[in-house]
Amino acid sequence: MFPVIFSIGPFVLPTAVVCNILAFILALYTFWRKGREEHFEEHQIFDTFLLAVIAGFLAARIGYITFHFDAFGFSVIKWLDLGQAPGLIAEVGVLAAALVVLYLAAENKWDKFEALDFWTLAIVTGFPLVLLGMFFSGSGIGKATNMPWGVVFPGLVDPHHPVQLYALVFFVGLSYYLHWVESKYRTFVWYRASRTGAETGFLVGVGSLTTGVYFLLLSLVRPGQLVVGGLTLDWILFVALAIFGFVVLYLRSGRTLFKKHQSTPAHFNDTTV
Repeated sequence: MFPVIFSIGPFVLPTAVVCNILAFILALYTFWRKGREEHFEEHQIFDTFLLAVIAGFLAARIGYITFHFDAFGFSVIKWLDLGQAPGLIAEVGVLAAALVVLYLAAENKWDKFEALDFWTLAIVTGFPLVLLGMFFSGSGIGKATNMPWGVVFPGLVDPHHPVQLYALVFFVGLSYYLHWVESKYRTFVWYRASRTGAETGFLVGVGSLTTGVYFLLLSLVRPGQLVVGGLTLDWILFVALAIFGFVVLYLRSGRTLFKKHQSTPAHFNDTTV
């Protein structure tokens, strides 16, 4: 592991902090660039991104404290001390941030699904760096394993699945695909569903669907984050995310969940005398 880049006296520069800063910059740049292409106001772009990140961070921290309350109690110092008592639930944070993006998109009179597309692109672009920082710091490890690629993390004896690297590879691939397909999906015949144009929402749909399915599979080698009464509830969130992505793709392609029944014209009901 490589938890610290360097230290000078009392000053310590953790690797995870550097990775998180770089991830923030890369994600912000991606969101800003796509927003500028659609002529969004710059101050609205920055405000939306910053508020979404802040809301996501707070929700991720509060979620972790809630599900690990026995370790935190009512100690506000522990709640705020990410150095000695680290812990975030990324899934909760991403959901909260997406809700903020939706709300501000409505306030700014943006296309809501287009804003979510840009947010999805920004998140999957920056998240690999966050995962890299988690790997170097030894946080978010997987279950114990005897596989040859298992990693012995600091403070542990047995090797564990490096699920941070598994997820990193997935998000690098997803980021590459979404950047590539962003300028092409409007030409997909199956997505236009008998219409002349394609609606926005393709990126958030694909991102949600694939992420939900992948993390559902990853939960086989990853400890649960949402545990209530000994029951792991992570799978519910991942299934819901996958369903959400599928529904977005289905509806935004122009299809409907329920077919409308056409009413019979009145003249067919007339009786000829």
